[in-house]
Amino acid sequence: MVLGASLLLTLVAASYVAGWLRLGGESGVPAFVVVFLVGLAISGALFGVTRAELRARARAERVAAHLRESEMALREREATFRLLFADNPLPMWVYDVETLAFLEVNAAAVAKYGYSREEFLRMRISDIRPPEDLDRLRASVATMAAVTAQVRRAPGLWRHLLKDGRLIDVNIVSHAMTFAGRPAALVVAIDTTELVRSEAALATYAERLDILHEIDRLIIAGEAPVVIAETVLRRLRELLGVPRAIVNLFDLEAGQVEWLAAVGRRRFYRGAPVRYSLALAGDIEALRRGEPQVMDTSALPPGPEAAGLLASGVQKYMVVPMIADGELIGSVSFGGPTGQFPPEQVSIAQEAATQLAIAIVQTRLRERVQRHADELEQRVHERTLALRDANQQLQHENAERRHAEAEAERANQAKSDFLSRMSHELRTPLNGILGFAQLLELEELGPEQSESVEHILKAGRHLLSLINEVLDISRIEAGRLQLSLEPVQVGETVRAALDLVRPLAAQYHIELRANGADVSQHILADRQRLQQVLLNLLSNAVKYNHAGGTVTVSCEDGAGERLRIVVTDTGRGISPEMFRRLFTPFDRLGAEATGVEGTGLGLALSKHLVEAMGGTLAVVSELGASSAFTVEFPLAGPPADRPRRADGRAEARALYRRQSLQSPSHRAGAEPPTPHHAPVGDAGAGRVGPGA
Repeated sequence: MVLGASLLLTLVAASYVAGWLRLGGESGVPAFVVVFLVGLAISGALFGVTRAELRARARAERVAAHLRESEMALREREATFRLLFADNPLPMWVYDVETLAFLEVNAAAVAKYGYSREEFLRMRISDIRPPEDLDRLRASVATMAAVTAQVRRAPGLWRHLLKDGRLIDVNIVSHAMTFAGRPAALVVAIDTTELVRSEAALATYAERLDILHEIDRLIIAGEAPVVIAETVLRRLRELLGVPRAIVNLFDLEAGQVEWLAAVGRRRFYRGAPVRYSLALAGDIEALRRGEPQVMDTSALPPGPEAAGLLASGVQKYMVVPMIADGELIGSVSFGGPTGQFPPEQVSIAQEAATQLAIAIVQTRLRERVQRHADELEQRVHERTLALRDANQQLQHENAERRHAEAEAERANQAKSDFLSRMSHELRTPLNGILGFAQLLELEELGPEQSESVEHILKAGRHLLSLINEVLDISRIEAGRLQLSLEPVQVGETVRAALDLVRPLAAQYHIELRANGADVSQHILADRQRLQQVLLNLLSNAVKYNHAGGTVTVSCEDGAGERLRIVVTDTGRGISPEMFRRLFTPFDRLGAEATGVEGTGLGLALSKHLVEAMGGTLAVVSELGASSAFTVEFPLAGPPADRPRRADGRAEARALYRRQSLQSPSHRAGAEPPTPHHAPVGDAGAGRVGPGA
């Protein structure tokens, strides 16, 4: 409108100018007016044109700005599309839910599946699925077609087929959408093949361990090999993925194989053991070396075994040896329609074979131990019966022995009583004989008569000594020997004994020596019996010495507040075989053939007297050199330090009873001591002498 008005004003101005010019300025209108009108017209026209252009420009700029914004938004959407779809590292595509045709795919899908984009856009999603999964695919697509704008995850794993024919495991996430006005679905595929393989490998490893642990548990439980094999064989077959598995035992001597357990797809073999030739197990020497054998069923000799394997679909089978402690005891065999045995499958079978071999060996060992235990128990039972019979016999014999001992004790007591009474009865007439012989000795007699009287006195005194010793022994056996224990000065007692034995020593030309005979110490003993013991030891040392020999008496301190009195000679010594008879009553050890007088009672009586007084008697001897008899008594204080009775005798009294001098248990030790030595109190040491 403005432009039209401007043009109209311009035309009017132009008309005036044209008329004015045509009139030559004579129209009566001033020229300046004409000029003004013309300028006004031109300005108006120019002004109108400029406003229109400005408005048009503003509108164009607004359109351009809108276009630029739209272009930027488009670019942003394209960048987002490239980021979320085209450049996504996960395979993605869009497909038509009605035709299942691919509508768009990203570069990751092209790279993963091996098809180009153009190839994808000519395909349907069913073309990347294995035939067996198509029904499941249609059901899933039908569910997707019934919903819109919904994100859902297809349940379970899906298998997709790559262009090179490989199958992969994927998880699917889909989103219902509209693409180019058509119902579609956006799909994201996540490859889980490696994860599935890892999970399968882990499950396989866990099953392997569980089978081995189950075998260990059954071994500990003490189950039989057939129970162990039957328990684990079905699981082992499933783990190996074979139609048939067998545990065999080898009988190498018979050249046969025996089924321990066998399992197929549908049943477990139970029944009588199946035996067949060892040749069906392959190279035995290779099996001994631990090398599995692969056997071709079709190459086996015709027979029921080969026919049974072929009927069960086993074209080839593997024999895995069972070895324990270097011994081939059997095998685990398994097979199927193909001859392919992957290393993992062989490793599983070898682990099971090793553990089953251990189980079989352990069971055999346990059976052997149990058998030995049963035999031992039977032997123990038989031995127990024998011992019971022997014990009964022993008890019977012990009863008889006790009865015999009681009878012997009574007889011994009767003997002791008899000897005691007889000794008293014999001493009276013997004293009379000695008295009359002493009277005759005072008379003046001829040489022959004097010699006869001397013989009478000598025989009488010997008989009196024998009667006294027999009387002492009978008192000991009867338990009637009374001892008066009191402090006895050792030096005084030793000197008195030496004085009494000097005449005998002079007769045998023996030198008497005393070392420490002036000892002022006291011992607890019966004075009379101590002197009797010393006289017996000294007289034996003199009589069984050699002419010109010596007898030495010495005193020395013993252990634990005790004192020793040692009588040492230079005689013949005592042989080791004589030691055990040394203290046996009436046993003179062959001295009766030497002409030396004696009764064989002196040493036995001395030993009993010393022990009755609380001391010990021992001997050390060297054959052909010397003998040393040692008596040992506890030390005691002097008599003034001890209470005394009115009669001056010590209150201490001891009763000593010797059950039987003839009893072996009361003699010297059963075995002679080491040569030339007998310990204190050992009855296997002593000296040959009249008192022995």
